[in-house]
Amino acid sequence: MVLACSVGCVSVPPTVQPTGEITRLTPVREQGLHRPISGQPLGPGSGIRLFVSGFAGADPAPAVMDVDTGTLTPVVGLPDPDPKITVFTTVRGRHALVEVAGPAVNQAWVYLLKGSRARKLSTGWSAFPAFNDSGLWITDQPVHGGPCTVRKLAENGKLLRHPRWTYCGALPVNDTPYGLHTIHNRTSILLAHDSLRKIAKYPRIVAWTSRKLLVQRQDKDFALVVPGAKKEQPISRPTRSGEVWDGEVSSDGRYIAVPFLGPSSAAHAYLDVWVLDTGTLQWTRLPSMPTPADVKTRRMLWTPDGRLVLAGAFVTSPDAYPLESDHVSMVAVWRPGEPVLSIKRLPVHWATNLAILP
Repeated sequence: MVLACSVGCVSVPPTVQPTGEITRLTPVREQGLHRPISGQPLGPGSGIRLFVSGFAGADPAPAVMDVDTGTLTPVVGLPDPDPKITVFTTVRGRHALVEVAGPAVNQAWVYLLKGSRARKLSTGWSAFPAFNDSGLWITDQPVHGGPCTVRKLAENGKLLRHPRWTYCGALPVNDTPYGLHTIHNRTSILLAHDSLRKIAKYPRIVAWTSRKLLVQRQDKDFALVVPGAKKEQPISRPTRSGEVWDGEVSSDGRYIAVPFLGPSSAAHAYLDVWVLDTGTLQWTRLPSMPTPADVKTRRMLWTPDGRLVLAGAFVTSPDAYPLESDHVSMVAVWRPGEPVLSIKRLPVHWATNLAILP
């Protein structure tokens, strides 16, 4: 099993140069689809922490992992491990929310994670932080009928916005500077923060910065849109392969990492991550892409100091139909301009739920 490669054997990641009003694609060299992820060993001092838990079981119990040492610190404040309980973590900005759901708790509970301690906030169908770290949005969807509602809480649980009714088929899923974001019939809709009325409709919103939205148009290409100004900058797709998933924006708003997931005849998918420089409109493909990876465990987040972190289960065999033993939990770290990834294998089962903590 080869998980590392010297710098000399990896080429500089290709870029797509902008021309005129729209970026033009140039031929790019990519590794074979079955080629495992590769890079140099991740050195000490990365400072990366992960929230570790089981997807639908009690093993492993929720814990915070120090990637540098592999140490697992149990999370205090969550229900006791139970195979009927599902634990899921959402990370946005400086907030890490833990949602606990399943028959054993009858309804979902939302916890705020601080260090390795979880504090119960409220019940709710789902939860996500406000875009400016001003609080937390909670959606409620009654089990036995009735209206769906959206409310806003402070970190201490104080009610900031009273519940407002909204359409159950399009509950908000995240918050942007321009409104609460929901998706209905494959279209992104922005709702006013105060009234929840519809204020704008766009093709699918992939990511957003403090000034612009990155949307995927009906022709499958992209555009940077200035909300309210009806101005957009067309941007070609860097690759015609794979389905686009939600992107992640660097803390300074300059870079947007967009994952493309290609289908596979096996249980995994082919992960292909490209990074858009919103200033130059250049696409840069991450080194070692595309690479086979498990879809369910895949996570991606920018650190405050400008590194892109990938975490999840990656395939370590070049076989088209790898065995379960060929999957390992790993982290991969990249800083714009670096020619190789920095990677590290994690001491947990490959099917473990991992969330990258801020």
